[in-house]
Amino acid sequence: MIDIFIYSILSSLSIILAISYLFYPQKTISLFLIVGLLTPTSNQFMSYISYKGLYFFDFFLISLLIYYLISLLYSKKIFKKNIFNIILGFCFVTFYLYLAFSNSLPIDKYLLRDLRPFLTILYAFIFISLIKKSPISFKGLMNSLTLIFICKILFFMIILFGFSFSDEYYQNNIFRYFDAVTFVSALFLITSFFMRDLILKHISNSHFNVIIILALIIILISNLRVLMLALALIFIFSANVQFFKKIIFTTFVLFSFLAYSYFIDADRVINSSDSEIVSVQLLSRFAPALDKIFEMKPSQYIFGLGFGTYFEIPWFAYRSLDTKLNTIDSTYLTLFVKYGLCSFLLILLFFRLLIFNVFHTKVRRSVIVFYLILFFTISSLYQSGTVFHFLFLNLFFLSINNENTSCSISVNS
Repeated sequence: MIDIFIYSILSSLSIILAISYLFYPQKTISLFLIVGLLTPTSNQFMSYISYKGLYFFDFFLISLLIYYLISLLYSKKIFKKNIFNIILGFCFVTFYLYLAFSNSLPIDKYLLRDLRPFLTILYAFIFISLIKKSPISFKGLMNSLTLIFICKILFFMIILFGFSFSDEYYQNNIFRYFDAVTFVSALFLITSFFMRDLILKHISNSHFNVIIILALIIILISNLRVLMLALALIFIFSANVQFFKKIIFTTFVLFSFLAYSYFIDADRVINSSDSEIVSVQLLSRFAPALDKIFEMKPSQYIFGLGFGTYFEIPWFAYRSLDTKLNTIDSTYLTLFVKYGLCSFLLILLFFRLLIFNVFHTKVRRSVIVFYLILFFTISSLYQSGTVFHFLFLNLFFLSINNENTSCSISVNS
């Protein structure tokens, strides 16, 4: 019952924020980001943040969607910069809903779960449409980020030393934790690779270094190999840093990652040098999707199997979990099975919205590369916290752009 109680509290807070948006729209958006990042959105705590597939923050975001549609009705205009995104998203969902209903697909939890990626993209679209200017100053955003990072590290320490999971898998992997904040940390590190001088115009060098250290700690405790690989490749090949410093810093971080992995006895990382073990790990992870792909007809390689397609995960049985899952640990394979080659359009829409306000060319390219690497072993579009990736990245660039514009006006005047 405790999980329902916490879910009810979080949902009530989400509804309060939705009401608050009517009176303080700008402040409410930044407060929603802070609440969303502070709340644990990892799989371990899914029963606390979700009920029958409905996340606590859906109450706020659906309310925001209704507000947006009403405002469009009154203004009678659609933002021109987003018209391509609107048409692409609408046609994609309409087509696959038509296929689902024409094939008499039952409206069950598997069909409804497949709407999550489209809800995430829809929420992202609403954010970038409603937020013209940042609702928070850049310094305020950095102060909030610092507080969130500290709270998340403390939360991990509480889990590690004072929490016990009933799920055997999570208890055995209690030494690692990742949620939306983990990926926000990575996004901040990527921006800092290229925009250090610009960031230091608005916060002190010591504050900047503190955020970097906190972000790295959060990355380390996630124990995600693909995350480390993506960041290392972007830093080495693209960052505006002397090559010698790149090697020193990357070596130090990777050594820390391996040292932490050995300290917590993380076999999945320790055995990464054994190609046979890695092959078995990848095969077991991707096998449910590969089985589907081998059974697909030629036309299904173009359009996929559609909404409601699930994967059999037999090893979930020992955890008393539903062995039918809507996604596997790969964005590419998950989307290809469901939408075939048309899944490229969904990925395109994802990136168009993600970097909508990112004005720095190298950051845009690096963010795209970052997710393209992550997509190999993480099904990002189905993750509960992905909507906060969109919100953070767009707020980051809107806030720093506002600061620079304000500075330019004051100097010129």
